Amino acid sequence: MSLRNVTRNLAVGIATGAVLIAAQAVQAADERGSVQGVVTNASGQPVIGAYVKLKNPERRLTFMVPSQDQGRFEAKDLPAGDYTVQGVGGDFQSASASVKVGANAAAKSDVTLTVHRGAMLPPAWPLRIPEADADKAPKDWQALPEAGDKALVAQTCTSCHDVQRILVKRADHDMWDHIVHRMKARMSAAGQPVVKDDDAKKIVDYLAKNFPPIQAYDGNSRLPTTLQAGKGLKYRAVTYDLKDSYAEPHDVASDPQGNAWVGERAGKVGKFDPRTLEFVEIKTPPGPAPEPLQSLGNPQIDARGIMWVPDGPNKRWLAFDTKTEQFTAYAWPNNMPGGAGGNSFALHPNGTVWGTGANKEVRVLDPNTVTFKAYQSPSAKPGTPLPGAYGLAVAGDGSVWWAEDEADKMARVDPATGVVEEFKIPYSDGHAFPRRMNTDANGDLWVALWNAGKLMKIDHKTKQMTIYSPPSKTGGNYSVVVDKKGGYIWVSEHQVDKIARFDPRTEEWVEFPLPDAESDPRRLDIDPTNSNRIFFAGNTPGRVGFVEVLP
Repeated sequence: MSLRNVTRNLAVGIATGAVLIAAQAVQAADERGSVQGVVTNASGQPVIGAYVKLKNPERRLTFMVPSQDQGRFEAKDLPAGDYTVQGVGGDFQSASASVKVGANAAAKSDVTLTVHRGAMLPPAWPLRIPEADADKAPKDWQALPEAGDKALVAQTCTSCHDVQRILVKRADHDMWDHIVHRMKARMSAAGQPVVKDDDAKKIVDYLAKNFPPIQAYDGNSRLPTTLQAGKGLKYRAVTYDLKDSYAEPHDVASDPQGNAWVGERAGKVGKFDPRTLEFVEIKTPPGPAPEPLQSLGNPQIDARGIMWVPDGPNKRWLAFDTKTEQFTAYAWPNNMPGGAGGNSFALHPNGTVWGTGANKEVRVLDPNTVTFKAYQSPSAKPGTPLPGAYGLAVAGDGSVWWAEDEADKMARVDPATGVVEEFKIPYSDGHAFPRRMNTDANGDLWVALWNAGKLMKIDHKTKQMTIYSPPSKTGGNYSVVVDKKGGYIWVSEHQVDKIARFDPRTEEWVEFPLPDAESDPRRLDIDPTNSNRIFFAGNTPGRVGFVEVLP
């Protein structure tokens, strides 16, 4: 591993040493097969718009296609191997059947929907009660169930958030253990004293006992009972499950070659190749934070293939060349407010790198001069609640906008003058909660309003805001990506496990369900080599994949 110094702010360049961890030993020129069949109901009638799922456990891959006219389906581009096939449609599903897929061969597997489906999982943040119920949960620590370690949980966990965040969560012991581990990483990144291992174990036992899962997991419990129809019939979904199911690939970004990259909460970046369906991981350079407390933020990739990602626990921003696999680290200055971590990144056409942080500001790095600067929200005043700082994007005039999620406002800074403005979101039916955003070909902004379940457009010239409603009213719209050539706006609906497409010219929505419940699609990105392929990162299950609109 090499190390070089860069003048000012102690930025360092670090080589990865080509540390690659391949998830599967698969040849790039993999020969593919297909599965064909017909979906029928118990009476033998064909079913159009049913979901056909094909799983290859060895390859950790899942494919899903809807049935077409006369109930026929065909799943193509399948790596050779053993699969299970299951159909889901309306209130019924089929039993799982085994099928072997050969190279350059078409296998046959008909599907009959005769088994009653289990309970549907209501729209909700993964591993949480529905949002309407969550909003009613108390925030005072006294609401915690009485038990021996109640005081320890209240004292430790409420140093970062209120008790409501605990009361709405439902998970098994292993997941609670991971959640507490993740909280320790965040405490480390924020410079707070990290909870001791013995106390962490007590906290996990308390949470697992008092807040178990709502119902047994059923992967089909979020597939709609309404059959797919119209333009929603012409797509396929492909997902890959990481070996480390707790890796938390929260965000995804595509490189110029069409690979999807994720930043993991485990001090690694991962690459998913949609052609070979391989996944590889690359460790970030070591830093002062111990490996169990590593945590990467939102990656963004520029036209040269350079990926920028914040590394909060190690007090630095990283630049990673996706071609040479070399890292360059920019150390966080001691005189900068907040920590190096943050929610979102955006790349400015002038070469600067922008990020939100500290729940009140945007920060900017000029890589040429290796200097950082911060612009604070006017609402961030002493003695008042912080307005939040979530997603951000660069508008057509070069101004940088960010979402003040807690205040339901949008903030805008002019880099030339440093002037910061705020604009109230025109939503009066509760807390809108703006999250991620993106910019269209005209330079206008599109923002996901998570709590409102809406999509918002901001005209960057007039500052006018327009709100649109998708078919799923409680979808939990999380992030937005824009097909600047085709004109489509893509939205992740992570509370219902769908990816939606909006056409602003016709105001038409099409929703594309994902194969498994609680896939938790967070950030989206478009494959630059195929604008019909939309990548997503599934944070909670440790999943990455795409939906692809077919001819």
